[in-house]
Order: sequence, then structure tokens, then C-alpha cells
Amino acid sequence: MTFRTAARFGVAGSAIPFARIAARLVVGSIIGQPIADMSFHWDPLAIVPAYLAPAAIFGFLLVLYRVSAGRTQPSRLSDAALAASVPTIAALAVDLRWRAVSNLISNMGQFRGVWPYSVSWLISGAVEPVAWLCFLVTFVRGKAPPLARSSRRAAAWLAAVLFVGGLWPMLNLVATLTDFWWIFPPRGARIYYTWNGVVQGSLGVLGWLLLLIFAVAAWRIRPAAEAPPAPSPAPSPN
Repeated sequence: MTFRTAARFGVAGSAIPFARIAARLVVGSIIGQPIADMSFHWDPLAIVPAYLAPAAIFGFLLVLYRVSAGRTQPSRLSDAALAASVPTIAALAVDLRWRAVSNLISNMGQFRGVWPYSVSWLISGAVEPVAWLCFLVTFVRGKAPPLARSSRRAAAWLAAVLFVGGLWPMLNLVATLTDFWWIFPPRGARIYYTWNGVVQGSLGVLGWLLLLIFAVAAWRIRPAAEAPPAPSPAPSPN
């Protein structure tokens, strides 16, 4: 896989959180569900912290793709990484203070089924942003070429974190599809929530898979700037 293709996967995967908002509205409009009755917090104070880090990562990966396509100078990556690191740190601070850790502590002593959900929330709200920050910092620190050795090491850790963090959404999607199979076609007041659960779960797993492919590819790709020099041709006997 080329660097440009890997960056394209990353851009597509980082755009999925915003596609899920649009998909929620589309499903609701098709079924006739009022916006006020959708299972979504439309308050800006709830939306901004949740989508601040994904928006920052999307912006950085877009610049990364443009660099890979030759449309932007590689030096712009340092500025893009710095610009993405600041909102990611802010979103991480919000999650650590009000969401991830508090959610994990509040569920201590609860029944066993809560623990996988709490750990998944902690990974998505705290561990994944830290892994992204480690990846972004490698572009801020110096003028190294795209996917230099330090960036590829950070991409390996990012791939490992993304893989673990995606296990719970994958299991949730399997359970949702299983329930959907038994009640198909859904009827009644829960029809919107049934279809929305399938669509949201499918998009979530798709975004996870695309970002995982990007992280693995960023780890495995060796840019031409770091490739060993080609052997010089043998001197002519003449």
C-alpha cells in the first residue's frame, strides 16, 4: 500500500463520526422521527467536546493526504500537527475530568456486564487520544519526512490501541445485527431506534476499520527518504 492510499483511508475513517450525525438525520427523516425525539444530545456543550478531537484529527489527516499527493509542502505537516494537538489535548482533558475516568469509577462494584462498556469508554475517551497525540507529536518535533521512523513507531502503538478499542463496538454490532435478524422487519415505536442502531453501529465499525488500516499501513510503510540507497552499478570492465 502506498503512502497516499494509507492517508486516504485515514481521512475517510476520521470523517465517519460526522457522517454518523448525517446518517442519524437521514434515518430519522425516512422513518418520520422528530429531531427532538432522537437519541442524540444536540446541545453544543455536548457536541463540541465529543467531536473536537475527531475534527482536529480529520484536519491533520487531510493535510497528510495532500502532502502524500504532492499538493502541499511537507513542512506544513508540523503546523497541522501542532494545530491538531491543541484541541485533542482539550478534548482529552474534558474526557478525563467529566467522562472516561468518572464513568469507570462510578461503575465499580456493579454487575459484570458494565465493565466491558466502562473499559471501552476509557479507551475511546482517554487512551486513544493519547495514542493520537503521540503520533501527532512526531510531526511537531522536527522537519522529518512524512512517516519517519518515530512516526512509524507511534503508528504501531496507535494501531494496537485502535485494535483493542474496536473490539467492544464490533461485539455490539454483532449483537445488534443478531437482534435485528430476529425481529425483521421492525415495527412499532422502536422502529427508528432499531434501524438507527444498525446504521450507527455499522458506520462506527467502518470508521474503526479504516483508521486501523491507516495506522497499520503507516507503521509498515517505509518512505523513500528512509529507504536504503540503491547499490551503485558495477564499474565497466573497459
